[in-house]
Amino acid sequence: MSGGNPNFDLSVRPVRRDEAVLDLNAVDRSNGRDDRRRELGATIRSLRSGKGLSTVALARTCGVSTSLISQVERGLTAPSLDVLWAIARTLDVPIGTFFQPEPSQPEESTEAASRSAVVVRANQRKKLGLTSSLTYQLLTPDLQHKIELIWVEFQPGEEGPVEPFTHPGEEQMVVIQGEMHFWVGDELFVLQTGDCITIDSAVPHRAGNHSDQPAVVIAAITPPSF
Repeated sequence: MSGGNPNFDLSVRPVRRDEAVLDLNAVDRSNGRDDRRRELGATIRSLRSGKGLSTVALARTCGVSTSLISQVERGLTAPSLDVLWAIARTLDVPIGTFFQPEPSQPEESTEAASRSAVVVRANQRKKLGLTSSLTYQLLTPDLQHKIELIWVEFQPGEEGPVEPFTHPGEEQMVVIQGEMHFWVGDELFVLQTGDCITIDSAVPHRAGNHSDQPAVVIAAITPPSF
């Protein structure tokens, strides 16, 4: 069509295949988080009902609003790690109870058909992804063994949890990538890639990534109590 305004470019740029794939992957990740959030809410609701607690009583004990508990149970929002710790303590369960399998992976598929070994594939790890910047992945099949292994990814500036926490047993953490700050009691330890720290989990502790790069930690906890 002639006589068009030369200031406007009406040509259509074709969408590159790699751009389309990236968009679909983003949608898949978002859908996965939504599914895990709904599963988390359903688990909390079931445990709360089993304890005979109302949402009001659970909220009061955890120091949060009733509306927040209601939104969490309906899968509308994800609780912070600190709130989830409070919920776990109130319901008298380890926080590992809330790890969720991938929606596309049946829970029993994480176990190999063997009497002598259990295999958890990388794409079958149970996850606790409260936010996109702090993700926990359970490397062990469940909490029924003598040790619990967790893969934790901290984006820059992320801490988990904000308030120090305690749990039974002993914990060892090795930094796989990046730099991590660990607060144990009144002491601060800064670890680099390859460094490892062992702590008495009964001492209040927390961890954070204060660098400008992502960090990855593997934590071993015995007995399983996270």
